[in-house]
Amino acid sequence: MLRTIALMLLLLVSPKAEELKISADLFESDESKGVTLFKGHVVILKGRDELRADSVEIFTDKKRKPTKFIAQGRVTFTIYANNTEAYKGRANKAVFLPLIKEYHFYNDVFLTQLGSDNTIKGDTIVVNLTKGTATAQGDSNRPVTMTFQINDEPLDD
Repeated sequence: MLRTIALMLLLLVSPKAEELKISADLFESDESKGVTLFKGHVVILKGRDELRADSVEIFTDKKRKPTKFIAQGRVTFTIYANNTEAYKGRANKAVFLPLIKEYHFYNDVFLTQLGSDNTIKGDTIVVNLTKGTATAQGDSNRPVTMTFQINDEPLDD
C-alpha cells in the first residue's frame, strides 16, 4: 500500500509542476496498465484549478507521466487559463489532455467566463488553453447557445 501511495505521488507531482491533490472515497491503481481510478466524491485541486466528479481515471505513460484524465458523473470545474481568464462550468463527462492542455467537455455542458456574463451551452465543448481556441457543438435536440456582452459604446476616431 505504501508503495502504491508513493507511486501516486511520483506520478502526479513533479518538481517543476504545481502540487496536485486528489481526494476520493475509493482509490485503485494498476501500475502495469498505467491506470489509476478514484471513485466517490472526487475532488482534484491543482493550483487554483478545481475539478469535482463522481469518478476520475488517470492514464499515464511508461514514465508515469499523466497523459489523460477522464472525469465522469456530475462534473463541475473551475479552470484558470492564465492570470486574466478563468472559466467555471459543469458537464457529465470531462477529458483533460495535459500534454497539450486541452479540455473536452461532454453532455449537457455549461461554461461561463468568470468576471463576465459570457456563457456557452452545448453537447460538446473543447477548450485548448495553449492555442487559446474553443469549439462547441449542439446535439439533435438543442443547438449551441452563446450569451455574451456587446459593447455598444462608439469607438473614438
